[in-house]
Parts: sequence; C-alpha cells; structure tokens
Amino acid sequence: HEYDTMRQGGDSYWWYRVLRKLTADALLRELNPGPARILDAGCGTGGTLETLRGAGAVWQLHGFDFSPLAVAHSKKRGFANVQSGSVNAIPEADASFDAVVSLDVLCCGGVDVSAAMKEFHRVLKPGGVLVLNLPAFPALQGRHDIAVNSVRRFVTDEVRNDLLSSHGFDPIRVHYWNAWLFLPIFLWRQVTRIAARQEDQQKVESDLSPLPSPVNAAMTAIGRIESKLCEIVMPPFGTSVFSVARKRFPS
Repeated sequence: HEYDTMRQGGDSYWWYRVLRKLTADALLRELNPGPARILDAGCGTGGTLETLRGAGAVWQLHGFDFSPLAVAHSKKRGFANVQSGSVNAIPEADASFDAVVSLDVLCCGGVDVSAAMKEFHRVLKPGGVLVLNLPAFPALQGRHDIAVNSVRRFVTDEVRNDLLSSHGFDPIRVHYWNAWLFLPIFLWRQVTRIAARQEDQQKVESDLSPLPSPVNAAMTAIGRIESKLCEIVMPPFGTSVFSVARKRFPS
C-alpha cells in the first residue's frame, strides 16, 4: 500500500522534491555534458526518473525495482526501460552505465548491502558516478521504518568507509541532510515506535501524508536551502545520509 501512497503523493511531497533535486544537481555537476546512461536502482514508482527526465534531456534513463507494482507505476509514466530486478543481482551488463542512483534502497529488508555495492560497481563504467541516499542513525527508527520495510540506518563514516571506499569507490561528498528537523523527528519516532509494536505490522503506515499546499511549498523551499547548506557545513547529524562517489579507474 505504500507504493500506491508514494505514487499518489510522492511527486509533490516536499521531502521527495528536495531529495530528487539534490540527486539531479549531483549528476549535472559530476557527469560530462551530453548523453549519459543512468540507472535508477530501486526506482520505486518512477518519481526520481521523472525528475531526471526534466533535468537532462539527453540522458538515457533505465530503472528496476523488486516490486512489480512499482515497475507498473513507472511504466505508466512512459519509462519503457524499467524492469523487475534486485540490487543483489542487477539485471544489466557490466560497465554499461555512466551513473547509478539508489535512493533509500540499501536500508530495505532482503537487501545484501555488500552484494548490492559490488553490483553497483560492476554495472558502472570506470569513472562512473554513484549517488546514494540512506536513512541516518539507528535511533531514528520508528513506525515509518516498519511501513517501508527499512531495517537498517547508517552514519556518514560507515557510508564513506564500509560502503564506498571498501567497494572500489572514491567518495566525493558524504553528508547528512534534513538536519533542521532532526530533533522533532527523533522525538516523533520514539513515540511512534512504541505505538507501532501494538499494531498489525502489515497495516502500519509511513509518515508520508498530504500537507496543505502552502505548508508543503514552504517546507520544499526551506528544505532545498537547508540541503545545500548541509553540503557546505556538513552538520554532525541529520535524518538522511547523502553521498556522491566515483568508481575508481583500474590501476
């Protein structure tokens, strides 16, 4: 049911808009001008692909997702190059992409993080760009994590060293973002974690719910400014870890 919720409200919801702008900006900054093959690994309902389609007119966009429902939603948007697949065994050829994007996927149950990192490395060309977003800090686990099947959270040192450097990537930027809402979300998650234990785990709902348009617009504007500041200031906390890295060239 969360895929349906994501498709209905995800394109306009402030958090997704901020993250997808961060992602598109990172690719525009790190990729050479001109055509590029980009893979969205765990594309969900296609919202990120939609943003990338608007950002890079000459980009060739591909995607896959473990959920057939998510794939169906993406195809309805007109993305023909979307298929079913797992990050544990990506259904694409070696060294076939200039960039791989994977947003809040490595945190999911059933994902073998090391295997997925090796697969990202395999399908990228030498010098290719990897963009990851991951939920931060185990202390922020709550009802939302149950609803979206998120079973692990990360810190920046872990992403930089254990995920990127140890799997053949040179980190370009690794930083927290959404720091401005860290404390209220931390408190909210403590409360909802307790409440969720009493619920049917199959019916638990995420924190994604519609906001009044003026509120959503204001949070989008604030979130975009804050996310850019986080790239510069690199605060020691935030609700997510955003990273950009490059596949090392063979020595």
